[in-house]
Amino acid sequence: MDYKNEIKAVVFDFDGTLIDFNYQTTDYTRKALKLLKENGYKVCLSSGRPCFLAKKAFENTFGEYPLDYIFGCNGAEMMDVPNDKTEILYPLKAEDVRKIGKLLDKEFLVLGIYEGSKFLVNKACESKDMKDWLAARWLTPILYDFSLNEIERSKVLVLNDKADRPKEDEFLKDVDLSNYSAAYSSPMCFEIAPKGVNKAKSIERLASILGCSNNQILSFGDMPNDLPMLENSTGVVMDNASDDMKARIKLHTSAVDKMGVYEFLNNNGLI
Repeated sequence: MDYKNEIKAVVFDFDGTLIDFNYQTTDYTRKALKLLKENGYKVCLSSGRPCFLAKKAFENTFGEYPLDYIFGCNGAEMMDVPNDKTEILYPLKAEDVRKIGKLLDKEFLVLGIYEGSKFLVNKACESKDMKDWLAARWLTPILYDFSLNEIERSKVLVLNDKADRPKEDEFLKDVDLSNYSAAYSSPMCFEIAPKGVNKAKSIERLASILGCSNNQILSFGDMPNDLPMLENSTGVVMDNASDDMKARIKLHTSAVDKMGVYEFLNNNGLI
């Protein structure tokens, strides 16, 4: 593929792709984003975070590099950044939020939902892991009874302490989530959205906006929730991804804390 001339836009996952899980980036990544814009490519995010938080996190790390679009909540919403316009594309029904709250009511899990800039949780977030996760996203948890939910939401987040991840994995094997799209977006966060809603929707919507094919969109990711996006575009997997992901996606680049996305973009003439 002639990447330099055929690619029209580049879509990045954020956590684990542009920043590591200590919320740090590299000079290589900063340079890559700057050169992409200078070379005329559309630069976009597709994040598990809602659009307003993804934008804030991006600007907190990279300053005001101009983004074109942000796809938030794993493709459930979209922000036209230059026009500051956000649209919820695929909401989760109120009754589904109540059902998920009941299904996943376990002592080692904390469930969360966004309500504008608020973050509503079913129990207190007392551990250092969870407090750090929330602080990195500027979120203040507010206790909320999921059984009383009466409005649509973008998604449900399931938070775990790092030490409890194996316990969570084992528990989820016996939970029927077949009516939803569900995947880990970070080592501490499992996310549940309406069935069929995933990051592939980001690619479909962007291709429609730009009038190009999915393959003319280059995407980068590292977590299971990125797989639909990577498989439905010209996808590149980070070296810090799991072995399973690296086996499924043929194009690779180095880890987020190494040369990262810069390596692939530079080696293939986009920057």
